[in-house]
Amino acid sequence: MKKLALSDPTIGGESNWSIPNYRLLTIFLATFLAGVFTASFFNLDFFKIYLVAVIFVLIIFAINILINEFIIKMMAAAAIVFLAGFLLFSFTNTKMNNLQLPFGQTKEFSGIVASYPTVSGNSQTFFLQTSDFGQPAKIYISTSAFPAFAYGDKLKIKSAVTKPTNISNFDWVSYLKRYGTAATTTPNPQIIIVSTDSGNKFLKKLYSVRKKFEIAVQRTLPEPESSLGIGILIGSKQGFGKDLINDFAKVGITHIIALSGYNVTIIIIFLTDILLGVISRKKIFVLSIILIMGFVAMTGAASSVIRAAIITLLIAFGKTIGRRADMANLILLSAATMVAINPFVLRFDTGFQLSFLAFTGLVYFSPIVKKLFSKKFFKVWPEFIKSAVTETLSAQIFVLPLILSTFGLISIIAPVTNVLILPTVPAIMLFVFLSTIIYWIVPVIGKLAFLICYLPLKYIILVSEYFARLPVAAIQISDYWQTGIIIIYILLLAFIIFKNKKIYDPQTN
Repeated sequence: MKKLALSDPTIGGESNWSIPNYRLLTIFLATFLAGVFTASFFNLDFFKIYLVAVIFVLIIFAINILINEFIIKMMAAAAIVFLAGFLLFSFTNTKMNNLQLPFGQTKEFSGIVASYPTVSGNSQTFFLQTSDFGQPAKIYISTSAFPAFAYGDKLKIKSAVTKPTNISNFDWVSYLKRYGTAATTTPNPQIIIVSTDSGNKFLKKLYSVRKKFEIAVQRTLPEPESSLGIGILIGSKQGFGKDLINDFAKVGITHIIALSGYNVTIIIIFLTDILLGVISRKKIFVLSIILIMGFVAMTGAASSVIRAAIITLLIAFGKTIGRRADMANLILLSAATMVAINPFVLRFDTGFQLSFLAFTGLVYFSPIVKKLFSKKFFKVWPEFIKSAVTETLSAQIFVLPLILSTFGLISIIAPVTNVLILPTVPAIMLFVFLSTIIYWIVPVIGKLAFLICYLPLKYIILVSEYFARLPVAAIQISDYWQTGIIIIYILLLAFIIFKNKKIYDPQTN
């Protein structure tokens, strides 16, 4: 592997150390993400800062010409990349802030439902794409659950157009911006359906597949098992009661129904570990593609699943074809691509953060967990169970700081409940997926196939209910303690990885 020295040997002697070429890419991707992340804390007007940015770039070029040192050139290039990320966020944010809409006025306008409506209890929410205000705009709509709307419905709405404001400690404004939205209506506006044949035909078909999937599961499994099966596979929380959601939070398994996308990665790795040696690597890769594309279709091509699918295909390619890639660059490149498309996801999309923290855990912590599970006590465990537990635990260990900072809740019992529940998750995902396909083809056999899914789903519910009732299942942590615990936890993870660095192949991570 060619390396670039950190000093020019023609100027001041030989370099004592050097940076591999592939690590330069790591540095530039990381600095781009750092630039976007930093800008997200400042509500700066792009048109007021871009001249300063141009001057800064000219100064950097001048330094590059005057100082012929590689370390200076590398730092200068990294600074420009950082600035590019900073400006990208500022430009996107300014564009959203300058959206001219009739805020505070009651208007009658039409538009097309541009998202898969989310139903929760007696309400549903979705985004409406409209051009009735002189420019394309996306508006957040919250209304009653009935009548049910669908992607592609053309609606006529009468309501006041409002500018969103933050709610307590929640940045509601930035949350909506990540969906390209800077406006809402008053709750339960007057809505009339004009037609049902608008929108992207391909996406409409995908959402139709998702709806059929949900209906198939709901018709063949009782509640709350049907909602849990749908939640595990596609991340929908529709049908979940507050008590069950609270139980999942207390025992630390809310992640199994979060559409962060990494569940699909776990199941692919899980299947790969089982099938290696049974069928060829190329056939495993083809099977992975089929499963991933099916998963994308069933979730309606949710953005979190698409990014998970991209990185999963790359990981599956390296794992099954036998060609390894630099995983740090793979993760950062995937993140940078998604952030370049939508800069708001880096800081304001918890699902995005969960996905990439989970992927990082799979790559960098699963070898350590596997080492632990190679001990004598675990020798009797079947390999597929050890694979499911190690891969999922590795992901969860890395996402714990984010869960703590987001919810302020630490589940004391989580290590036990995760070990008891996680081995069933890949199997449930696979069984629900296949049972649905069978049900669509031969409904009678499909109903019988769903019976296989019922027992593990019921098992998860019973385990959650039992452990959630324990007196010290979870504790709430205040803001100041949260920060301290998160810092200590991250330092501890870094120390463990450093102490076990010999596990890793330096060429692959």
